Amino acid sequence: MSISGKAYQTAHEIGRIYDAIIDSATLNDFFLTTVFQLIPAKKGYLFLATQNKTLLLETVVPLPKTFTPELFREAQKTFNEGKPTARDRLLSLPVIARNSMMGVACFERDLKMEPFNVEELELGFDLTSQFSGALKNILLFEENLKLDRLAAVGQAMGMVIHEVKNIMQLARFSDEMIRMGLREKNDTYLDKGLAKMAKALQEMDGFALEMLSLTKDYQLEPEKMSVLMLLEELGRDLTERAQGNRIQLDFKAEPGFQEVEGDGRAIYRALLNLVKNSFEAFQDRTDARVKIRAHIKDAVSYEITVEDNASGMSEEVRSRLFEAFFSTKGKRGTGLGLMIVLRTVKLHQGEIRVESRLGVGTKFILTLPRFYSK
Repeated sequence: MSISGKAYQTAHEIGRIYDAIIDSATLNDFFLTTVFQLIPAKKGYLFLATQNKTLLLETVVPLPKTFTPELFREAQKTFNEGKPTARDRLLSLPVIARNSMMGVACFERDLKMEPFNVEELELGFDLTSQFSGALKNILLFEENLKLDRLAAVGQAMGMVIHEVKNIMQLARFSDEMIRMGLREKNDTYLDKGLAKMAKALQEMDGFALEMLSLTKDYQLEPEKMSVLMLLEELGRDLTERAQGNRIQLDFKAEPGFQEVEGDGRAIYRALLNLVKNSFEAFQDRTDARVKIRAHIKDAVSYEITVEDNASGMSEEVRSRLFEAFFSTKGKRGTGLGLMIVLRTVKLHQGEIRVESRLGVGTKFILTLPRFYSK
């Protein structure tokens, strides 16, 4: 069978398509199928090598995905020698990219078909060479993607451990206070220990909620809620920490603020994250202040603002605020707090804006719908 110049031209055009494919499984199947179009065969096999140079059958066209011991021995021989061969009705082509043996492609004819000839061998090797380069690029990309994902998992696990350690530290302190109270029959120690333990449980519950909010299947649990009561709870929970850092809290909702619809727990955690960020932005100010205001904006929306007079931020930092794992706090920061805030606002179909000036302070404006709709 003679191979025309048009077939070689088609092979080069097909090579461009190989380079455009970004999924290895799709590329493997497409490669075998396109070889069939130019070099008739009964069946095509693609063997790829593992890191220890073991050949494994990757894909077969057409199915079923089986092969004979004789075919595998021929594939192994081609892999070891690195040279294309046409032995009667079996064509074996090494998959080589950048001097690296990646595998072997084999094509089989039945007895009714003619043996493979030299021209078909050359055309097959040309197609396989183009396929090899494209496959190498995809595998490198997929490997880098895996490494990036592993790095992200490691970073996320580090963040989780960091937060859990903080909560466990509070729980251990609570446990010690309770034990002291029992030993010394001191109700003050008992009350303080129990209060701290309740706080640790609340923190763990809230942290679990935040982690769930980052999953793709997470859904809000909207209900009628009082923003005034939410701000009062937030103030109570933060009073001790604010006093310890000499920060003044000023949380208010406008008079007559009616109930709205939303997930109160999620909004509470979002505001808690914003206030904690403000706490950590202060640098020895004697007039440190965090102010929250809530007001009805119009018939369909309301706004909550979280404002501080801390150190503020640069335009560069502001532009990256909601990136995953981005933090200006070094090892003390997880880089997920503001991403959780943004996700909470988006799930409520709201918007968030940031105003900040270095040395002056920062203001977050959350615009949320008064009535939740799916």
